[in-house]
Amino acid sequence: MTLVAALIGLLIAMAMLMKWVVEFQVEAARERRLSESVAREAAARCHEKAPPQAVSACLKELAAGAVPLSR
Repeated sequence: MTLVAALIGLLIAMAMLMKWVVEFQVEAARERRLSESVAREAAARCHEKAPPQAVSACLKELAAGAVPLSR
C-alpha cells in the first residue's frame, strides 16, 4: 500500500513538473515571437528609406544593436 501511495505521489509530482515545463516553453515561444516581430518591424522601417545606402546603413545598425534581425 505504501508503494502504491509513493508511486501516486511521484506521478502527481511528474505531472506538475510537466505542466511547468510546458508553460515555460509556451512563454519562451511567446517572447521569441514578440522579439522577432519587433525585429521585423525595425527592418521594415529601414526599407522605407529611399537610397540603398541608407537602407544598408540602417540594417547594419540594427544588426549591431540588441534587436536580432533573424535566427
